[in-house]
Amino acid sequence: MKKILIAVLCMCTVLSGCSGGGNRSGIFAKEGISPYELSEEQQELLSAFGMTDTSKLFSFSAPKEAITVEVNAYRLTDSGTWEQTGNGAMSIGTEREPVSRLSGTIAMEQRENYCMDFHISCAGQGSFSTEEITLEETPLGSTKSYLEEFLSIGLNQEIPVAVMVYDSGTEMKSYTPQDYFEPSVFQGMDLVQVVTVLFSEKGIGE
Repeated sequence: MKKILIAVLCMCTVLSGCSGGGNRSGIFAKEGISPYELSEEQQELLSAFGMTDTSKLFSFSAPKEAITVEVNAYRLTDSGTWEQTGNGAMSIGTEREPVSRLSGTIAMEQRENYCMDFHISCAGQGSFSTEEITLEETPLGSTKSYLEEFLSIGLNQEIPVAVMVYDSGTEMKSYTPQDYFEPSVFQGMDLVQVVTVLFSEKGIGE
């Protein structure tokens, strides 16, 4: 039921952004990616299902050259490198059908055992999930941070939009998604997860 709810919310944001006919308006009026501001009704719906703190939505309008949006989930390994734990993409193709511009929404839902569900809406619907993660110790603390403001989009450049950090120690620092580029700052943490978004002029699999 929660997966269906997130998918419906994701599609509703696209429909509201496209309601202006041929003109891009509202959330798609400017090239970039930003957190999506839920309406009061949407906030109440998430609250009713207990999803307010576990669900995040982002809206995007890619540069005209882009035809593919890709969402990547990573886990930081013991060696300090990023290991991909999930990946999904949507493309309007070189024919740019049924839309001529790559724009839409991305929803993420955090579930038990550190797994995540993702829904991408862009001239269609796509979804994927990451696998569950088992830790030797139950973390005593956690901190989560998300993209908080509009960012411009550069082609073929990963944009971190979320970071989730868990640890069984007694101290926890604050982090931002931009710390993705300096993984050494997470040294000593039990589990670090990051979500990035990438826009490309290439088709899926190219």
